[in-house]
Amino acid sequence: MKTSKTNKGKTSQVSTGAPSPHSGSAPLWAACRTLLAGHEEEFFSRWKRVVDTFQEDDVHDLRVASRRLREGLALFSPCFPAKKSARLDKRVRKVTRMLGELRNTDEACLFFSELAPRQSADSAHQIEELLSALRGEREQAHKKLKKELAALDPKPLRAEFSALGSRPNLFRSSVVDPFTSIAFFAGGAIMERAQTLGELLPRAVREEESEAQHQLRIAVKKMRYRLEIMAPLLGSGYEELHAALKGYQDVLGKLHDIDVFSQMVQQRLRDGAGREQLLRVMAGRRSALHGSFIQRLKSVPLQAIGEKARDALLR
Repeated sequence: MKTSKTNKGKTSQVSTGAPSPHSGSAPLWAACRTLLAGHEEEFFSRWKRVVDTFQEDDVHDLRVASRRLREGLALFSPCFPAKKSARLDKRVRKVTRMLGELRNTDEACLFFSELAPRQSADSAHQIEELLSALRGEREQAHKKLKKELAALDPKPLRAEFSALGSRPNLFRSSVVDPFTSIAFFAGGAIMERAQTLGELLPRAVREEESEAQHQLRIAVKKMRYRLEIMAPLLGSGYEELHAALKGYQDVLGKLHDIDVFSQMVQQRLRDGAGREQLLRVMAGRRSALHGSFIQRLKSVPLQAIGEKARDALLR
């Protein structure tokens, strides 16, 4: 669109015939940078907020924003110079990892704090000992993260993202056609992620296959981030698809948390009836969560989400 003057001196919109970068019919070369730009801005905005506040939710939001931005780089990697794109991914991943220790300790504190009041006196006493240690570790992780982020200047990284967008690689790439529609490109990219889900699912449905469930959780997150990047193209179907993926991510995340926390109990609590009782309770919770996962597969088939998203893009 462009503006022109009317006879009353006001501006009016005149169609140039070119589709908006947020339109599914827009060419890939025009849309890829626009779709990525908002997630870059969110990442740097949340980074600033964490430096200012260091609140638990802000740390989590920055970690999610960093992962979503990395998924955007992976999605549009054919559109940019490979070495520059890889270097940016590496630098953003550094921020993701810096945030991990504090976030993981926060999750452990929350889990065991909720669990303690429901246990026998013996188990509750051991949980309190563990929580005391975890709170100390959280304080140390907080200080470490604050120091690391203070030493890391976001300006050079922001400048690199700006340079990446100003020198796209599309017209020298043999991987993609720069004039293909963004909807067609995105549909194929979503089905790539859907294929990974389909490959992992047969093992993940078996309750004892904790590693497959962990890998499926990661794959679901990447699919979710990919849909979030493509949200402007998905229209009214986006909310339902996003909610379905979020539901899978939540239940698979809780399964993984229990696996991690069970290992923590085994490694850090002394042998005895209290520890064994606690492990039994956690195993029961895990079994119930896996049942919820299986029920979700029946009510909202995971295999269908990719196809529905692709079809919504191509409508």
